[in-house]
Amino acid sequence: MYKNVGGTVVISVNDWMAAGLTKSMFEHDSKRGMLKIAYRSIRGNTLIDVKSIRRSDRRRAIEAAYGVIEESKPSNYNAKISQEAKSYYISYRKNDGTPLEHNLIEQYTNRASLLEALKKGLEIQQTERAKTGKRIKTGEWYAQALKWYNEQRGMFPCAEITNVRSFERIFKAFLKMGYNSIISGKIGNDNTRKVSVSMENLLLSLWRTNDKPFIDRVWELYNEFISGDRELYDKETGELFRPEDFRHKGRSLSISKATVWGYLKDVVNCTAVYADRNGNFDYQNSRRPKHVRKLGQYSLSKISMDDVALSRKTKDGKWVYKYIAVDVLSGYYFRPAYIVGKPNEDTVLEAFRNMFCELIELGLPTPGELEVEHHLMEHIDWLNAVFPFVRFCSSATEKRAEHNIRSLKYGSAKKAGHTFGRWYAKHEAYKSVRAKIDGDYTVASQSERTIIVDDIEDIERHNNELHPQQKLYPGMTRKDVLLSRANPNLKAIESWYLYHFIGNKTATSIVNNNRLMVQGEHFELADFASLERMKSNSKKVEAYWLPNEDGGITTAYLYQGDTYIGEAFNMEQYRYNEFAIERTEEDEAAMLHQQKRVAKFDKMIRERRSQLPHVGGTEVKTMNKRHHIVEDVEIVETQQPLNYDGDEFETADFATLARELL
Repeated sequence: MYKNVGGTVVISVNDWMAAGLTKSMFEHDSKRGMLKIAYRSIRGNTLIDVKSIRRSDRRRAIEAAYGVIEESKPSNYNAKISQEAKSYYISYRKNDGTPLEHNLIEQYTNRASLLEALKKGLEIQQTERAKTGKRIKTGEWYAQALKWYNEQRGMFPCAEITNVRSFERIFKAFLKMGYNSIISGKIGNDNTRKVSVSMENLLLSLWRTNDKPFIDRVWELYNEFISGDRELYDKETGELFRPEDFRHKGRSLSISKATVWGYLKDVVNCTAVYADRNGNFDYQNSRRPKHVRKLGQYSLSKISMDDVALSRKTKDGKWVYKYIAVDVLSGYYFRPAYIVGKPNEDTVLEAFRNMFCELIELGLPTPGELEVEHHLMEHIDWLNAVFPFVRFCSSATEKRAEHNIRSLKYGSAKKAGHTFGRWYAKHEAYKSVRAKIDGDYTVASQSERTIIVDDIEDIERHNNELHPQQKLYPGMTRKDVLLSRANPNLKAIESWYLYHFIGNKTATSIVNNNRLMVQGEHFELADFASLERMKSNSKKVEAYWLPNEDGGITTAYLYQGDTYIGEAFNMEQYRYNEFAIERTEEDEAAMLHQQKRVAKFDKMIRERRSQLPHVGGTEVKTMNKRHHIVEDVEIVETQQPLNYDGDEFETADFATLARELL
């Protein structure tokens, strides 16, 4: 039968074959341009423009079946896909945040496009009727619109509407609410769920415990609870869960193991309880998203620190640990601090001392950022006073030190045969060979000294190996990168300030305004102005120092409490031979140094004495009365007033007395 689609008279391929023509005839005429296809579809729903059929025998067969082909009239409705509607349904999200399925997007877009075409056509007809003073009959229009809508469904597949009243309700809702009126109210509705949200949460609560129950056990616990054989309660509030609250339509809901498995293995659900089942460490490493970072361009911009257990045990079965500091850009290892057993805060402090001693020897500045973990570092309160930036990592994988530990362990240490891996390592090359003797697994052991010396040698080789990024640093070792690419914006190390936090402390006293003892060695004040900063009547000070590479002490920094007094130098370098005939040039220079110091001291005291006046005096006769000094004065006899000694209660003429006194 004929259909009018967008003002074009069409028939479907099914109608073509119902008129006695074959599908081969259609395909033949289509290939040779003997007809035009108005709309392609499947299952015989492809539409053919009847007016385009050129073969007369085909037209006669069609007219014999469906009547004479009528001239098509221009339609008021121009159906075309609404891109605005399509964009709306693509961006639409359900209550759970998921988008619509592809088939729903297509169906909703097609229906919205047809309803929009009817809306525009209705507006055109209303305008034309208004010119003649007539109105559109609503009932007739809805019937015609429904017929047109169903005809267009061949080109725009969407849900069929068979009832005029239903079509009227749908069209009015579209005029009022727009595209959203077409979306089914069942989408995102929780009422159709057999397993409700509260029941899903209960299943997860049963599964989240750290005894890690199997899914079968969760299913059993749920059935025991829902049947009243087990009580469940909230540990935080103590509130009992009621089986009645988890029933479906008043009945105890029986669910299968597969249903429980589906909810527990949901990606979000499984992740939400992972930390409770496996601990926060595994959750941070395997489930929590990681930051994607890139390295900077300067060394010493960031230093990363961590503790490491060496891969060999001592002869008494203990592990040797080290606390390391690594430059992130170059991968350069500073001298670690070693300890048998777990590291402590003293180990960390020693690692800091080693690092800063090495930086001072190399002439490098204070690092810009310190990257550490909370363990052993959270109670050190001076980190922010020394480093411009301090970053505490939330997981081990964030620390750049971890990457460098692996690089050393399976690099220079493995080449030297000092790394045996772990028996539980995933990769075969990283697994240790387990020797079993008399039923017990044994591990090769070494002396503590051997293990530490081997590790120091491995670090030395590691630092002097070529940097792994040879494209950026061709021909340069890790140490070369550290020295040549130091951040130019970093500040030099102020030893007097730094040593107050990390230096060794020795209580001592200044003798002869010049000399003090530190670790059994004599030191002299670098500047006599230090004496002016000291407390009154106190020559006790605290000397802060760090040893040199050879173990000696060259400089000590003096404090009284938190007040910096000054620095002191080891006097050993200024000793000279007291035998004049044996003196060398070095002795002469040392003697000259001491003579100049004494001269400076004498000059300082002489200048201070010159500011003091020479005072002389004679005894002055004074009278001390009631702690006041009263000068000798001449005593003049005075005349007593009239009636001064009289009785004050006697009657008198005060007016007369007053005139006499005048």
